[in-house]
Amino acid sequence: MRNLLRLFGLGSADDRRPVRGRAYPPMTPATRRYELPRQRYEGQRYEAQRYESPRYDPSRRERPRRTIPWRRIATLTLAAMGAAGLSTGAVWLVNGDTFRVRVIDVQGAQVVDPRAIAEASGLSGVSLFTAHLDRSSQAITKLPAVKSAQVTRDWPHGLQIAVTEHQAWGYWQAGPQRLVLDADGRVLEQSRPPVGDAPTIVEITSAAPDASVRIDTDTVQLVRRLRADGTFDRLKVTPTSYVFHRDRGLTVIVANGPAALLGDSSNYEFKVRAWQALLDQVGAVQVPQVQAPAPLGSPSQAAGQPAAAPRPGPSAAASEIDLRFGRNVVLR
Repeated sequence: MRNLLRLFGLGSADDRRPVRGRAYPPMTPATRRYELPRQRYEGQRYEAQRYESPRYDPSRRERPRRTIPWRRIATLTLAAMGAAGLSTGAVWLVNGDTFRVRVIDVQGAQVVDPRAIAEASGLSGVSLFTAHLDRSSQAITKLPAVKSAQVTRDWPHGLQIAVTEHQAWGYWQAGPQRLVLDADGRVLEQSRPPVGDAPTIVEITSAAPDASVRIDTDTVQLVRRLRADGTFDRLKVTPTSYVFHRDRGLTVIVANGPAALLGDSSNYEFKVRAWQALLDQVGAVQVPQVQAPAPLGSPSQAAGQPAAAPRPGPSAAASEIDLRFGRNVVLR
């Protein structure tokens, strides 16, 4: 009967089943009651018993005791004292006199005075910890005769400076001006002297004697290559001079054959092979020696003497080989 009333919604409010989705007000903390079901054990009857649990009171919660972390405080204090000690020691090492530069050893200096190199470094009396070695190397390379420099520390109170000085390779003669060149064609103010058989490139120019000289680096590279790769030994010729003209380029004058007008360094291998082939053809004919014209301001020009010319003979037409035009080799 109770189930039928619940089916039609006629039951009491306590007997109705809650509808899903219906919002109910939040439950307030109250005394909880528990009922034990009725059980029968061996003919004995036990009635339901009610037990009340005490209400939870947040104010009666036991708070944790606050303790002072003495161990952590001691550890942090010791760490701070150690860091302060290390900082003080580092400052003493950097600013103290123990690791200051007192000795500077200069190596590789032949032209430059070692004292000038030491002064240019600017590291005398500086702490080794704060010395700027790269900046010092750049300052040393600004000296005229120094090509490169490397500065290293020599503990506890020294420095080593290894310098590489400029090495002269040859000369460039333009009128009365005679300039010293390195192997790359740069003009050197101070350098180590060139070797005994250093070449001299004579420039034929009509400019004023005090005019600035412009070095043709391609010609310098060409002469250096001719002397370095053994071309003269293979051709069995002995060069006597190197003549340069802005319009023609380089002319190599040899002692036992016709002069070779190479011009520039383009088609180098072909020019050398063509030169060798022509020398083989005219090898049986005696060719007069061609001398380089005297530079401006020389004693011969001052006296009014003309430049030396080839002696007349049956082979006067083979005094020069023009190799500037590729396969169109001209034999003069």
